[in-house]
Amino acid sequence: MGLPFFSMSNPNDSSTVFKAIALTSSSNFSIGSSHLPVNFFNRVYFGGFIDENEKGKISSVNKIQRSGLEIDINFGVDLFQNNDEGWYVNFQNTITSGAKYNQGLFDVILRGNTGFNENLSLGETAFHFRNHQLFQFGKFNHKIRYGITIGNILQEINGQFGRYDFINFTNPYEWNIISNSNMFAIPNTNNFLKKNGHSLGINYKISEKIKIIKNLKYNFEIKNLGLILLHNNIEKINFDTSFTYSGLSIEQMLNLSDSTNLFNNIFSPKPFSENIFLITPFEFNTNIILNKNKIEYYSGIYYRHNSQYFPKIYFGLNIRNNHKLNFGSILSYGGYNKFQIGMNSEYQINNLRATLILQNFLGLVPSTGKSFGIFLKLSWEIK
Repeated sequence: MGLPFFSMSNPNDSSTVFKAIALTSSSNFSIGSSHLPVNFFNRVYFGGFIDENEKGKISSVNKIQRSGLEIDINFGVDLFQNNDEGWYVNFQNTITSGAKYNQGLFDVILRGNTGFNENLSLGETAFHFRNHQLFQFGKFNHKIRYGITIGNILQEINGQFGRYDFINFTNPYEWNIISNSNMFAIPNTNNFLKKNGHSLGINYKISEKIKIIKNLKYNFEIKNLGLILLHNNIEKINFDTSFTYSGLSIEQMLNLSDSTNLFNNIFSPKPFSENIFLITPFEFNTNIILNKNKIEYYSGIYYRHNSQYFPKIYFGLNIRNNHKLNFGSILSYGGYNKFQIGMNSEYQINNLRATLILQNFLGLVPSTGKSFGIFLKLSWEIK
């Protein structure tokens, strides 16, 4: 998530083609859930027994929960033609995974359906996993930054159950599943350029002062708003049916091929020859910033499309003390989490600037914190 933590300094004039060059590198990792502690994800990834505390608190079966992972790596360069304008080029590799589901579905999978004798809705259940390479280029000046994003779709997996889908547990030994779901996936290829999907989007950012209030400005940014085309090696699960799962018979358990065929007939993905168009997982970020007495106050909202992502609202402040080290804090709600309290810090030596953001203090205690995230950015200006 882009935060208004630092502003770009103006380069000095020179006689070269580009008056200055600013190199940037950033990386972001975060994992979180609206109801699960960080320890749960440690157990899933590294292995180990998941105890009752690590399954989170028991809530209403109809409560909507979210969990997700974000990994983002960026390398970029800004080429200044003069003090105020120039060109930018950026390469980004973004990996995200997210799921939205009822608390009851999680409980059935992790705690079992003993004593559960009602319908469990699947209408809000959706998930995704994606791995995209994005090449961005465009122009900028002191107010506006705009350009184009061209993407290679390395992997894209999407799933969405129908609005009226449900599982019935009135018989404790049977799962009666009514489903009209839509799921599809494309794999990666060995070819560096020739992928099974591509995307094209636009980027636009504007930063401007609000004249009616002194030292107040706003930022509005939208990134990678466009279309994805999936055109090769698409596998799709799309069924409108109902079926009953009542376990496996002794014969099926002894005959592995029979039990495998039982699930393959229902869930096995089928090749899909038609193209699929999707809206890109664009990012939207807007905020207002007030500078007063060497303190920068800001508030905004951030959202990422088609990612089971709840719009994130954030408030924060940065203390600028005219020394090499500046710091601040941020309070946020949303995304894949609920409340988070984080810390910003920035250290600058000559033309090198390092920014570190810890997104949630409570995540340092994996048994209680429900999210952990860290963001690191390096900027080096060559004059």
